[in-house]
Amino acid sequence: MIGSSGASGAAASTRAGSSVRAVASAWIAARPLRVPLRIASRRFWLWGLVCGVIGAAISSNSPSAGYVDFPQFWAAGRTVGTANLLDRGLHGAWEAANGVAPDLFPYTPGTAWLFAPFSILPMAAGFWLHAAVMTALVGVAGFLAGRTFGLQGRVGLIVAFAWGPCMVAVAFGQNAPLALLLVVLALEGLRRDSDALVGLGVGLLLYKPTVAIPLLVLLLLRRRWRALGVAALVAAGWYIASVAATAGDWMWPIHLLSALAVYYGPNTSFNAIRATSIPGVLVGNGAPPIVAWGLATVLVVATIPRLLRSPIVEAAAGACLIGLAVSPHSLNYEAALALPAILWTMGGLGTGIREPARTWLVVVYCVAGLMILISLWAGLSSVGIAVLVMAIIWISGWQRLDAAGGTPSVEVVDQ
Repeated sequence: MIGSSGASGAAASTRAGSSVRAVASAWIAARPLRVPLRIASRRFWLWGLVCGVIGAAISSNSPSAGYVDFPQFWAAGRTVGTANLLDRGLHGAWEAANGVAPDLFPYTPGTAWLFAPFSILPMAAGFWLHAAVMTALVGVAGFLAGRTFGLQGRVGLIVAFAWGPCMVAVAFGQNAPLALLLVVLALEGLRRDSDALVGLGVGLLLYKPTVAIPLLVLLLLRRRWRALGVAALVAAGWYIASVAATAGDWMWPIHLLSALAVYYGPNTSFNAIRATSIPGVLVGNGAPPIVAWGLATVLVVATIPRLLRSPIVEAAAGACLIGLAVSPHSLNYEAALALPAILWTMGGLGTGIREPARTWLVVVYCVAGLMILISLWAGLSSVGIAVLVMAIIWISGWQRLDAAGGTPSVEVVDQ
């Protein structure tokens, strides 16, 4: 009887396992991962996961590098609400007394409140908690951005982790994933024609004005006054939060700009090989500022027709891309904001880029994103090159070059 019972149990277990496999197979068949590229779904998943793991592995080196940039945010969280946050001398003295290399906190001061929870913890614990939060934001932003550009959410998710700058931002203790999520929020608002959502996303981006300016310019060009009004209200909130962060300094914008004027030159020179922008590369390598900013201005002027005529969501993705190329201070990790442009290219909707060119472009972008550290040894940012190439492709309107080759490749995927 015991043997018979055991056999029956084994048979039941086998039937249960078969049922689970059948359900899983049916789910996969009903929800296939269809990637609008000339690449098999399984291969896409495999290489996407490999790229994501490689990017995440960079984080393991952060402790040996002093947690890279995170100490500055940890110090900001510790000094928020006091005069030690914005005053460069007081802030540097506090950092030196607490084992942190003296440096400026070059953000809207109210942003320091966001880092206060991480600063309650010791440096190491705060870094890893911050890394976990930023990694989650990469996933959420990728998932939502994929759907915004007509892809399955999980396709956007895997591309976000495969795009090297997203995980490099995590490893460096930076907050570009937060900026990416806010950009995606604004793009989704544009897709839904929701001025409130657009204004909220762009206004919150003012925690770091250089990443918000491209979208603000787009809203001005497209006369989205209501969205700009909402962004202005959020900006007022940042101003009040910054007054509180600096212990009542109502003139903090003037003091911050004065500090940035001293900070910009040395920091740009030090980070020239990490820069993604024309001014960052040229000024950082000793070129006359008039030449660097002249070229950036030419690029901006060439962009205006595309910003005015392109579908609004595409224009917003392009604006973020151009912002990376002309920003006074944009480094490798900030190229996380190129993700919307990559997903736009990948979806093929309106790009006019035929296969296999579209597949090769996306593959090259992701490889360039993973070559960040190698390219630093070579003295030139692979991400910066990728950003400039993406910008030129978008400005040129590839579909005009492809007009003789047929219609764009478009595939409608499950939502």
